[in-house]
Amino acid sequence: MQTYLKACKLRQTRERFAILEAIYDTEGTFTAENLQEIMLQRKFPVSIATIYSTTRLLVQANLLLRHPYNSASAVFERILDSRPRTYLVCDHCGSVTPLKNKELASVFETTRTPRFTSTHRIAYIYGNCSKCQRSLRAKKKGQSSKA
Repeated sequence: MQTYLKACKLRQTRERFAILEAIYDTEGTFTAENLQEIMLQRKFPVSIATIYSTTRLLVQANLLLRHPYNSASAVFERILDSRPRTYLVCDHCGSVTPLKNKELASVFETTRTPRFTSTHRIAYIYGNCSKCQRSLRAKKKGQSSKA
C-alpha cells in the first residue's frame, strides 16, 4: 500500500494502515460496517467515511476486492494472492459460498487473455442455495394443493 500511496501522491496515515491491518486479520467477506465494528473493538475508532475512502483506495491498489453482487451494503474481501476464485450467490437469500473446484480453477489458469493483463480472476454463479430450494419447493407445493 505504501508504494501505491506514494505513486498517487496520497498521505500515508495511521488510519489507513490500521484499517489495512484489520482487513488482513479478517477471514472471508465483510462490509464497511463490519470493519468499523472491528476498529472499535481494537480501540481505534474511525469514521465510516474514512473506511469507505480507504476501502476504495485498497480496491484500486488491488489489495481488496469489492464483490459486485446485490446487497444492501458493499461486500469486500482481501486479496492474498492471484488464485482464481469462484462464488455461489443465492438470488433468494443473498448467501455467498466460496466454491472450491480444481477443474474450474484450471480453466481460469489456462485461459489466455490476449492484449489484457488480469490482476485476479473471479467467477460468480447465481442461483438458489439448497435451503432456499427446499423453501421454494414447499411454498410451490402448498400453492398447488390449494388450487
